[in-house]
Amino acid sequence: MIHQPLNILQTCFSASWGGLELQALEISKQLKSRAHRVWLACVRGSRLEEAGRAADLNVVPLNIRGYVHPLIIAKLARFVSREGIDIIHCQHSKDIATIVPAKKLSGERCPIILSKRVGSYVQKKDLLHQFTYANVDRVLAISEVIRKNVVETTPVPPERVMTLHDAVDTEAFSPSRVSKHRVRREFGIDDETLVVGFVGRFSPGKGHEEFLEAASILNNKYGNIRFLVVGEASYGEQTYEQRIRSMGRALKLDGVLTFTGFRKDVPDLMAAFDIFAFPSHAEAFGVVLIEAMAMERPVVSTNCDGVLDIVVDGETGIYVNPRNAQQLADAIERLGTDPELRLSMGKAGRRRVEEMFDQRKQITRIEEIYYELLELPYYLKPGLKEKAVQP
Repeated sequence: MIHQPLNILQTCFSASWGGLELQALEISKQLKSRAHRVWLACVRGSRLEEAGRAADLNVVPLNIRGYVHPLIIAKLARFVSREGIDIIHCQHSKDIATIVPAKKLSGERCPIILSKRVGSYVQKKDLLHQFTYANVDRVLAISEVIRKNVVETTPVPPERVMTLHDAVDTEAFSPSRVSKHRVRREFGIDDETLVVGFVGRFSPGKGHEEFLEAASILNNKYGNIRFLVVGEASYGEQTYEQRIRSMGRALKLDGVLTFTGFRKDVPDLMAAFDIFAFPSHAEAFGVVLIEAMAMERPVVSTNCDGVLDIVVDGETGIYVNPRNAQQLADAIERLGTDPELRLSMGKAGRRRVEEMFDQRKQITRIEEIYYELLELPYYLKPGLKEKAVQP
């Protein structure tokens, strides 16, 4: 049994670098590995363009900012027709403002899919949004709270909206593949010291302030604890990063708090953690949470939005309220003083990721949706010719 290869255009018109852009990159890479022809349209000069080229993807860089791009629309229309694009998958909401008119101008009938990763507090039912969303064939919300938000704020019929969680490569993020000792040695941390980790870009609302406040509370009680903050500022967020670093110095955390900067070896870093903290004020999903759980790390997480789809309170981690450093410190302390609880929650987290957030299952479901929209069989029987995609 084989798949019929498709010509797929993935788009992500975001100049930032974080979970959204990484998912666009990973989905494109995985689809290419399954023998599809994949193009990734992105912002020229962005980190996503750089990463896409490094991954040997067909990158389509565009000088795109804002929402109105007549010349780019015309360029994309010609591209869709010339390359025989079968399906367009937009990974960022703003993409459809350009992609929908480009598809209409091309005259092609390729379906458009939108992965919705961020909620909106604005009603999008004006004439412009009625036009764009009427031409979106399926919306894939990354969490249940986002699915409900799409139904409430856009003119998309509820039957076109479904929940499809972001996912993680459970082979790359596996405790059996890495050792906690390498990263600990790098930062001069012995095996007896408790390590609490936080991974995320420097962006307001991620909870860096509460993490540092909790670190200060715990540092005043315990002498054998270290805190690692992994990540860097994204586009336009450098001032916030400097403020957080200054806060760490003001709290006298020098010697126990390490800012690692951007790292590509996230599985290795998470292997070095004993506890993973996720203090975000509001989060549509939280890929780093499932990465930590895949690495069998217990998590302390705020009980907000899409996180509710991921963490099972008391089983895979502990919930705390957003913006509450004392609760965060108390939950970390509870796990830090109970090695057996850390072990049981870590094992339960790994099982949950394998069941619900495995990347192979996610990509298979995405492929199934593509074929359903194209009214093509997911598999071709041996010896049968491929059915042509209808123009």
